[in-house]
Amino acid sequence: MNEAGLISARVAPAEVEANVPPSRPLEEVARARAQGEPGRRLFAPAQVAVSLVATGIAFQASLRSLAAGFPGHLALGALGAVPLIALLLALGIAIRRHRPEPDIHDRYLDYILGLGLLAAATAAMWFLPGSMSIFFWSWRLDLVWLPVFGAGAITLLSGSRALWRYRAPIVFLLLAWPLPYVAARVPAALTAVAVVGLGVIVLAFPISLRRLAGNLPPPRAGEVRRGGSRPRRVGGGVVAAGLVCVAVVLTTVADRQLEAAGPLLEPDGQPRLTANLTPALTLDGLSGVPIVIPRTPGRVGWGPSSQTYRYTGQQATLPGTGNAGDSAVIVDVMAPADGHALALSPTTMATLQGYRLETSRLEDLGAGVAAHLDRYRAPDERLSLLVVWWDWPVRSAGGSRLERIIVQRLLATDQAVRADLVTFARALAGSMIDEAARAS
Repeated sequence: MNEAGLISARVAPAEVEANVPPSRPLEEVARARAQGEPGRRLFAPAQVAVSLVATGIAFQASLRSLAAGFPGHLALGALGAVPLIALLLALGIAIRRHRPEPDIHDRYLDYILGLGLLAAATAAMWFLPGSMSIFFWSWRLDLVWLPVFGAGAITLLSGSRALWRYRAPIVFLLLAWPLPYVAARVPAALTAVAVVGLGVIVLAFPISLRRLAGNLPPPRAGEVRRGGSRPRRVGGGVVAAGLVCVAVVLTTVADRQLEAAGPLLEPDGQPRLTANLTPALTLDGLSGVPIVIPRTPGRVGWGPSSQTYRYTGQQATLPGTGNAGDSAVIVDVMAPADGHALALSPTTMATLQGYRLETSRLEDLGAGVAAHLDRYRAPDERLSLLVVWWDWPVRSAGGSRLERIIVQRLLATDQAVRADLVTFARALAGSMIDEAARAS
């Protein structure tokens, strides 16, 4: 029995080995790989091309604005060349031979990273303009989220390896952000020469981080890629493409708000309004006159005002209160040279003077301006103060600075918050924008 067992143990491996089908010749395997290689080489650049086209569609208003001031605005024209240089750089990376890359073949990582970048860019384009008002477009933060959106689209459609491969053109897109050049007061000619020169250098001598980060190990022969078979990758690509399309539609709608901010801003984000603009003296059925208001009880002191106007109509007193207060609309235009007087918001100023905030919300005044609508209870509890205020950038001899507009009106305590003050504020802002357009 032991001998039979010994014979069985010796024969079994030979039988198993004899049943294994002979492998294909190495020449046939190499031929099959060579036949499939052109398709793979064309598929990856096509995915990246779709990602770049999707990014261009999503931020078409931002990209068009860069070329709006050229050739009169030399620096702006140079910044408009940044996306073109980044596109050429991406094309050069797509057609050249792939170099060793991080060994990442995880679709879960692609979705987590890609969705995170896309969601961040889309959410920023939707919600930041409402909370930051016109300053989102004045600082041209839309161009900051442009490369973030592109990175998310590439990661979703092509994977994390492609994001690493195209890192140089994505980072290069940040050079299209005009705020650093404006804040540093870099001359337009120097900006144009620096941006175009750097672009030529990057295109002519591609910088590889391979030498800095160390040589990455090439893929081992016979290495099996994780992430599933081709049908699974195609299915994942369809889902990824659908997510990118949704992000493109949402971002396109949000990016078009830049066109509404055109009357207030130059293409590079600099203000069109000047600090000495005066509002129209007839607005929404009310007539206004410039006045000097003494600091009397019942009025909030907002700080030093450059201009103050009083708008009144046929009704001179608060309804139901006799002569308890003035129902006129008071407009304060504050544009201090240093900006320190605007450090405290009207909400803080009113609270420090004994007024209690009851309600507060944001209202759209058009042209990218979001105004604060606040209602306060006066210290005597008999009157309420309704305030609409906003900040916007204005042009002065010393450069761009902030200007604050405060529109206020006293109401009876039991009187509901009406939308007429918001309508008046919208007409007030429109009159100042129209005056700036006529002056230019």
